Amino acid sequence: MIIAKLLKSIISTDFYILLFAIVAFFIGLKVKKDVNTVDDKIYDWEEISEELYHNPEKVTKIFNRYKKLNRNYTLFITIISIFPLLGMFGTVIALLRIGSSDAETLSNARNSFLNALTSTTWGIIFAALFKIANAALFSDVEDIIQRLLALKKLIIKNGIDKVNDNKSRWTL
Repeated sequence: MIIAKLLKSIISTDFYILLFAIVAFFIGLKVKKDVNTVDDKIYDWEEISEELYHNPEKVTKIFNRYKKLNRNYTLFITIISIFPLLGMFGTVIALLRIGSSDAETLSNARNSFLNALTSTTWGIIFAALFKIANAALFSDVEDIIQRLLALKKLIIKNGIDKVNDNKSRWTL
């Protein structure tokens, strides 16, 4: 009964939360794809680093790909933090509807209160689910950051950072 009410609400009154969840899901998939792409490029770099000292375009391409990963990952974790706010937004809207009609009935008040609770519930559910997904992605992203920092130090040591003009805006 509760699950049926929740499912009904996500399709009707809490549809905006479902849309945010779909967006978060696809951005999470994009982050995972970007992690794999950057990881492959870093692996290539680590394997043939001598070649990269003479190919600053490839270095720039690797760091630009990382910037794209960083943007998507930041967007993903920002959207996760918005879910509880979306739940509270739905709660406030539903509770404001209680006093908005002249013919306030107990039934209308009960329905508005139920809508308020379902919005909060969906906000909490999606925040929790995507926090779990974030936990799985975080270690991969953190690993890539550490490997890129090590490689950036190697680039600076070998003097090709000047050729790259530090377009990646990385600082050590």
